[in-house]
Amino acid sequence: MKEIKTDRRVRRTQNALKTNLLLLMKEQPIQKISVSRLCEKSDINRSTFYTYYSSPMDLLREIEKEILLALDENVEQYNINNSLTDFMDSLIHYISSHKDLIRLVFSDHGDPAFLNQLNQRVQENNIANWEQQYPEFKKEDLEFCYIFISRGCIGIIQQWISNGFQQSEKEISHLLKSLSFSAASDFLKSGKL
Repeated sequence: MKEIKTDRRVRRTQNALKTNLLLLMKEQPIQKISVSRLCEKSDINRSTFYTYYSSPMDLLREIEKEILLALDENVEQYNINNSLTDFMDSLIHYISSHKDLIRLVFSDHGDPAFLNQLNQRVQENNIANWEQQYPEFKKEDLEFCYIFISRGCIGIIQQWISNGFQQSEKEISHLLKSLSFSAASDFLKSGKL
């Protein structure tokens, strides 16, 4: 019984820290958020903070890890179904369902390396799949194609976020799929770069 209470308290404390870190990130970049300010806003003492995290950036990386796990689930579904349509729909739904979190993590106040980490994670998976599906292409050519498509998709998603999610999930997902399919099919038809 005691263990359950402790677990709840730990989760409550960690959630308070995550929530308040994101609130502070609305005001200033992650690099300028102090442990003292975060603890004050979360109504906990510094020693409690240091029990779980070494710095606000460490806490942000924990939040980013949760996003990466959700992305991994989407990628895993893509691997099972081999459906880019399902992957895009699922990704856009996740972004739309976590607007505030995504807006902050992808803002200038977030971790600049995180977007590259996300992209790298998906790229490794996609290139491996594409190499199996299209053995006639050099890996380097598939990487160029992936970079072209993914950077375009990231740009569209960033614009969607910046514009306050004005378009529906369905509209953005359709746009991403249409442009991705168009670029990929032209590339694949050519047989080479």
